[in-house]
Amino acid sequence: MMSFKSRIFGRSMLAVIGLLALTFIGGGVIGSLEASGALVDAEAARFWLVFIFAGVVMVGAMAGGAVWMLSIDEAAQEAHKSAWYWGGSAGMAVGGVLMVIAMVEPVAATIDLPALMGRTDPVAYAAAGAFAMLTLMLIGYGVVWTWWWLSRSRG
Repeated sequence: MMSFKSRIFGRSMLAVIGLLALTFIGGGVIGSLEASGALVDAEAARFWLVFIFAGVVMVGAMAGGAVWMLSIDEAAQEAHKSAWYWGGSAGMAVGGVLMVIAMVEPVAATIDLPALMGRTDPVAYAAAGAFAMLTLMLIGYGVVWTWWWLSRSRG
């Protein structure tokens, strides 16, 4: 009999393969329609394909995370909740300070950001800022999670 975790892993892999196949098929359909001239707004079609893909991935991640969180013991749940609250909040606070400092006029005038993936528009910079904030939150999470387990493993 398969264990609970191996069933979750197997279903997750099937879901990922299915999502990638549907995305590949959707891209092929959009490309074919665009090449034949039947597609009036290819940019909108590509946007909706990416939007649906990202939405399905995020819903799947939330559902998978909820199933996983319910499958671990109480100590592990507490470690993750504590790490996300304290570590994630601390990382976000560091990012908030950096964001405020970056908006101060003498500093803001000297910041020269490179093009991100060939883009210099405000949306690209906003996405980079969101990614940087998430990275700081995950670093804080990792530090507090490690501290939580180390502090409780010392007898």
